[in-house]
Order: sequence, then C-alpha cells, then structure tokens
Amino acid sequence: MIALPGREKRNAAEPPDAAVVGEAVAEMLRVCRLGAAGDFEARVRHVPGSEEHPELVELRHELNRMIDRMDAFVREAAASLRAASEGRFHRQFLLEGMPGSFRTSAEAINRARATMAESAARAASAGQTRLRLADEFESTVMSVAEQVAAASTELSTSAASLAASASASVREAESAKEAVGLMEDSSKEIQQVVTLISQVAGQTRLLSLNATIEAARAGEAGRGFAVVASEVKQLATQTADATGQIAHQVASAQSAAREGIDVIETIGRTVRDMDTLARAIAAAVDGGSGSGGTGQGDGIGQGDGVRRRRGAGEGHAAGDGRGADARGLARTAELLRSEVSHFLAVMREG
Repeated sequence: MIALPGREKRNAAEPPDAAVVGEAVAEMLRVCRLGAAGDFEARVRHVPGSEEHPELVELRHELNRMIDRMDAFVREAAASLRAASEGRFHRQFLLEGMPGSFRTSAEAINRARATMAESAARAASAGQTRLRLADEFESTVMSVAEQVAAASTELSTSAASLAASASASVREAESAKEAVGLMEDSSKEIQQVVTLISQVAGQTRLLSLNATIEAARAGEAGRGFAVVASEVKQLATQTADATGQIAHQVASAQSAAREGIDVIETIGRTVRDMDTLARAIAAAVDGGSGSGGTGQGDGIGQGDGVRRRRGAGEGHAAGDGRGADARGLARTAELLRSEVSHFLAVMREG
C-alpha cells in the first residue's frame, strides 16, 4: 500500500519520505484536474525520490496509460463522427491499442459509420431516381399536353394518344411514390443508426459510473480518477443530447417524406381521373367520327338538292361537335400543365 501523508503516524526520520509521497500525489492530482477540464495532453511527471516507492511508480505509469487511451478514444471518436457528419464515411475508428470496452465501443462506432454510409448512398440514389423520374415525367406529360393542344385540329388521331399517355402518367406517378417511399425507409435506417450511437453513449456513461465506483473504493488515491470519470460521464451525456437532436431532425425528414407521399397520391388520383377522362374522350371521338362520316356520305351520294343541303347540315353539326370536343381537350391540356407543374415542384424540392 502507498503511504500517504497523514494516513498513519510516522517517526521523526520519515518526513522526507512523506514529502516525496505528498509531492507525487500532488502531481497526480494536477494531471487528474487537467483531465477533468478536458486537457488530455498532460501526463504525470516523475518526482525525484518516488522510485523508492514501487507503488507510486506503478500508479504513475497506469494513470498515464489510462489517460493515453482515453485521449486516443476521444480523438478517434471525434474524428470518425466529424468525418461522418461531413459525408466522409471512409474515415474509420482505428482500433489499435483499444482493449476491452474501449474496443467494443469503437467497433460499435465503426458499424454505425458503415450503416450511415449505406443509408447515405441509398438516400443519394433515391434522390437521383426522384429527379430522373421528375424529368421523365415532365417530358412525358408535357409531350402529352402538346399533343392535346394539337388535338384541337386533329381530334380523331390525338384522342387515342392522349388515353395511352395518361395511362403512362399513372405509372410514372406510382414510380414517384415508390421513390419517395424509399427515402422514408432510408430515414428510418438513419434513425436506427442514431439509436445505436445513443446506446454507445449510454455504455460510455455506464463505464464512467463503474470508474467512479472503483475510484471511491480506492479512497484518497482515486479521487483524481473520480473527477476524470465524471468528465467522461458529462461527455457521454453531451453525446446523448446531440443524438437526440439528430433523431428529431430525422423524424422531421420522415414527416416531410410522408407528406410528399400524400401529395404524390393526390396527384396520382388527379392523373387517374385524367386517364378516365381521356378514355371517355377517345370513345366519344370514335362515335362522333362514325356519325360524321355517315352524314357526309348522305350529302355526296344524293343528287337531290334537298338531300344535298341536308347532308351538308349534318356534316356541319358533326363539325361543331368536334369543335366542342377540341375546346374541352384544350382546357384539359391547361389543367394537365398546371397539375404537372405543381407535382414537379414538390418532387424536385424533395
């Protein structure tokens, strides 16, 4: 056992030895206080005469080694998490020299980093897919709108194309919904990563609690170590608070993704309604074309002037019907452009 000043009575010849022990303990307390203040650069220096006390020498070495490992753990954890927060997921936590719980926590951080990298890659891929779908959807639907506008003069040929393109728009809307759903799944995976980091912080806090208990058992010699353990507990608490904030942000992202799905579903219903309308127009155009042809045949095939005028009148009525259909298609084209513009704005904003 280390003989500390005041712990037991000494003979008159022992004060120099007690002074050495006191100076060594004071040096250890100095380093512990610096460590508690967040300074892991300081180390316990050799006190002349302390080599006569093997316990003091061993305590100095072990305390310095403990600070070395804590310093390395904090630096590596900070570097790895900072790199991950900046999107540089290649920076791993170096496990060399990390025994026991230090190594376990470091491996957990590396696993979390790998999961974050995968989630970020999937999120980036989903974002690119969303933009690609938006471009394709814009190209498809705007092309449909132009075709519908041109159908004012060529109603019979454009109606069938409108119906087919509207069906394609329904499929594109479903694809967009799946892409946003993938983004929501990625947010859930990021939430799991944040939960894992929070668990690591909890383990660190538990380690600091155990260290505090061991320091209390060590009595006066472990008081400085108790201060360091308290600082580690505080750092773990700050980490837990930070992960809580990240979890809140991820929850907000998930909420935004769900709102995006609702918007896409609304647009999908609108596009499906337009698909139904396009099919109805196509059916009406087919029927109108048949009746128009009959009227014109009557006008041309009869020599009687009355029948000729009657046929011309029927053809004119059919032409008026096509004009009304064309005006309806023009209004539908404007509605389509408006809905698509709103839909693409939502898609590109994410």
